[in-house]
Amino acid sequence: MPFLHPNSRDKIPEHLHRLWDACEENYPQFKNLWATMAHSPIIFRHIWGELLELKRSSPVEAKHFELAIVIASALTACNYCVSHHSPRVASHGYTVEQLNVLDQTKLTSKPEWIYSSLFSEIDNLVMDLSYHLVWSGTYGQAHKVPQRIIYENKKRIFQSLEKFFGKQQIEELVWRITQCVAFNWHNDFLEIDIEEEVVPLLE
Repeated sequence: MPFLHPNSRDKIPEHLHRLWDACEENYPQFKNLWATMAHSPIIFRHIWGELLELKRSSPVEAKHFELAIVIASALTACNYCVSHHSPRVASHGYTVEQLNVLDQTKLTSKPEWIYSSLFSEIDNLVMDLSYHLVWSGTYGQAHKVPQRIIYENKKRIFQSLEKFFGKQQIEELVWRITQCVAFNWHNDFLEIDIEEEVVPLLE
């Protein structure tokens, strides 16, 4: 049972009704999440307004956002996000075998993502970035990994990103992944329920 129950349209400020309606149109399967965040008009307006704008205008391919989100969410064991975003990855043509690689990703002592032959070079790079961001902030901190190792891995990834992505794309990928981790922790703490129409994928 969630600690905060989802809000309702009639209880939010009127100027946010259009945003509420846009969320219902674009993210109906995420309603327990955005309706809970709507308890704060500030958070609802900025976070979900931003996500809708990224959906409309970001030069990052949607499939790369989704790959990165599933990796980060698997690493933090966020059942809500893995269960919601894995089907969105599948909608971009990825196979069940590929999805299994994503959903079963675990943190190890290695700072880098182990590239999979099932994915393209760019896909692997996006997942490498996502893995590093979670690894360095959790495993790296907990195990007091020397900053030199973290820096060298970060430098390696950034130099590879520059070969394929522009500055705006890099910024939006990094931001969306780190934001995803915040969502993971938010969802876990408040124990947000998975909607009835969404199949839970993690134990």
